[in-house]
Amino acid sequence: MTYASTVEDFMADPYSIYRAMNAEAPLTPIGPSDYLVTDPELIISILENHADFTSVHNLEGHFPLCAEAREILADTLFYRGALFNETPPEHTAFRKTFIRPFTPAAVDKLEPTIREIAAGLCDGIRDRTSFDVMRELAYPLPITIISDMIGIPEEDRAQVKQWNDLWLALQVAPLPPDAQVQAASTVRTYEDYVRGLIAVTVDRRSPCLILDMADALDRSGAVHGVDDIIVAIRVMIAAGHETTSGLIGNAVSRLIETDQWSRLATDPDAIPDFVEETLATDPSVQSAPRSVEHETSIRGVTVPAGARLHLALGAYTTLAGPRVTSADPAANGHRHISFGHGIHRCVGSHLGRMEARAALSTLLAAVPATPHIGQDPPPARLPGGHVFRSFSSLPICW
Repeated sequence: MTYASTVEDFMADPYSIYRAMNAEAPLTPIGPSDYLVTDPELIISILENHADFTSVHNLEGHFPLCAEAREILADTLFYRGALFNETPPEHTAFRKTFIRPFTPAAVDKLEPTIREIAAGLCDGIRDRTSFDVMRELAYPLPITIISDMIGIPEEDRAQVKQWNDLWLALQVAPLPPDAQVQAASTVRTYEDYVRGLIAVTVDRRSPCLILDMADALDRSGAVHGVDDIIVAIRVMIAAGHETTSGLIGNAVSRLIETDQWSRLATDPDAIPDFVEETLATDPSVQSAPRSVEHETSIRGVTVPAGARLHLALGAYTTLAGPRVTSADPAANGHRHISFGHGIHRCVGSHLGRMEARAALSTLLAAVPATPHIGQDPPPARLPGGHVFRSFSSLPICW
């Protein structure tokens, strides 16, 4: 199976690709120094082995960039590693600076606010005959919540999302050279904005994640500098927005395609289990990258130092055998590792679950009849490479 055909077909059906690949080998070359790992037990073992497989290089882009884009990005923080991706003790110290609002107890307190925002976004649906789930609910709900938590002013959020989308596209999508250059040219402007926002936040002592991280600058080993905060904010927006947006869209699509809309509309207590089912069968994050520290043999395949392994989180449930159990204690019995596994497991998993549950319950209550997926225009998928599986638009009609 060639790299080109894999990328071309991946958005339509990654799961048949995983099965075909895994039937031949537990890891498959998908580029000059890239491998897609599909074997569930091998994925877990690599995620737990930080000595041989590192996440330090995760933010260096998944696809080659043209010379002009690289030259532009050399004057930015694009290639700077995130403290999220370090190993202990740096990883542990940094994580402690922002963990508080993501704990289950803190997220539970946030639930009324999340549901209030979701209700506002769905207000007036009963008087309509169509609704774009992504544009009108799945995007604005999580970006509002994470922006409030980070401390991004409301009037700046549309611009920040645009900048972050372009930065993320450079990370995960196979863009043509002209698009790479266009996206790269915005990165420095984005970073300058965040640097200024940090200064204003510290001066005003506005309670938010930016201030939490800034106050840790003088704490030994926690935050090395302002540049670390800038890098962290970009990752937080992507992790706190894109992943949840994709989860909401994929869940709504599955509700309709599997004829479960009416069942959940009359039994909202089943929504949490359906969210876990979606995380297991069609997660918005399909892979997690790890770089090989030194030449090693993996299931008989010699992998050179510096190679990148794309651990197919989306293949875990598809291919997991009866001996493989969920690594996620909050998965309600569903076998999945859609929020990752080990020390780098997503810190926002509780928040993502809460937002998805609130979005589904609000939408199910608001739509006056069982909808179908619109075809004029039809749904569209984001070009997420091997990382994201998400809709860019998802019209539903009734």
